[in-house]
Amino acid sequence: MKKNKNNLKKLFAKYLPDEISFIYILAGIVFVVAIGLLVWWSGGYLKNKYFGGAGNRHAYSVLGDGEKYQDCEFRRLLDGGCVESVDDINPKLIAVMIENHTEARPQSGLVDASIVYEVPVEANYTRFLAIYPEGIEIEKAGPVRSARPYFLDWVFEYGDPMYMHVGGSPDALRLIKQYDIFDINEMTRGWYFWRSADRYAPHNVYTSSELWNKALENYEDNYLIQEYEGFSFVTSAPEYVSTTTYADEVTISFLPPVYEARWEFSSSTDKYTRFQMEGTHRDLDGRKIKADTIIVQHVESEILDNIGRIAIDTIGEGDVEVFYDGLVFIGTWKKEDRTSRTKFYNENGEEIKLKPGKIWIEVVNGRGDVSWISS
Repeated sequence: MKKNKNNLKKLFAKYLPDEISFIYILAGIVFVVAIGLLVWWSGGYLKNKYFGGAGNRHAYSVLGDGEKYQDCEFRRLLDGGCVESVDDINPKLIAVMIENHTEARPQSGLVDASIVYEVPVEANYTRFLAIYPEGIEIEKAGPVRSARPYFLDWVFEYGDPMYMHVGGSPDALRLIKQYDIFDINEMTRGWYFWRSADRYAPHNVYTSSELWNKALENYEDNYLIQEYEGFSFVTSAPEYVSTTTYADEVTISFLPPVYEARWEFSSSTDKYTRFQMEGTHRDLDGRKIKADTIIVQHVESEILDNIGRIAIDTIGEGDVEVFYDGLVFIGTWKKEDRTSRTKFYNENGEEIKLKPGKIWIEVVNGRGDVSWISS
């Protein structure tokens, strides 16, 4: 090392008049490198902050990048997705109850659902209502669990889907019959389900698109496609205003830490990735669960019995937060009656339009909480 230092000194001495000059030159080099690093870091920070880097993931919406919103002649009522013809706008729908008990994780088929409701049930743990359009191929969906009355109010918002479940609470089973819902109950029509040997009951009931397509065919007279009012969807990026609120990460606490969902937004995909206690929420096949729009709907609820069953007020109005493209829209949800569409309004009373694609609706009661952060 000493020899290398002497050689370096001799090299500089050959071209510099004295050792002082060498020190000045060396200091100058260090200064220039430091300035360069500072500029590089500042440029990256500003790029992240204002032009869509990881630090600020909502810049595409702020800048109005039209390529992020596909224009099309026909949109599916269910999720706003582009379809080829008017015949594809309102396909038959399948609604499946999927559980979120720790013994049910990882689930199957959630990643492919167009619409998913996550809703508290007994003890404030959560259950999913996953809605699929006919024509999608799902090898395995579940574990399928039992019905609850308040889920039926959301099922009705989509016309009259085929409702798949495994039994249900006494009130839910009574209302299914009273409302004449087209239901496929594993307790009475078990051939449209199977029980997996690799999990213990009751966390082992599954169905598939092959099986529900057979049910649609066998009970064709039971299914009459009904028109319903779909969500309103945006077709271009929202304009930036000074009061725009941003969120890179959204946390919904139902019964933490086991029943706590976290959604992280990525500007590289313009989607939210879901996390649960185990980390990234993945389907059984390993695919990450992602969404284009997250809706947090605040509701009132009450405990009904010593089992812990609850009633949820789905009709009326309450607070709501809608998240897409890293933006937050704060307002109010309203639902006039059991079969009407739940609509979302901003603080000015204007309907909040959703981003086309996969939509997750997180229904939070008084025992839950929601928070978000922006980097």
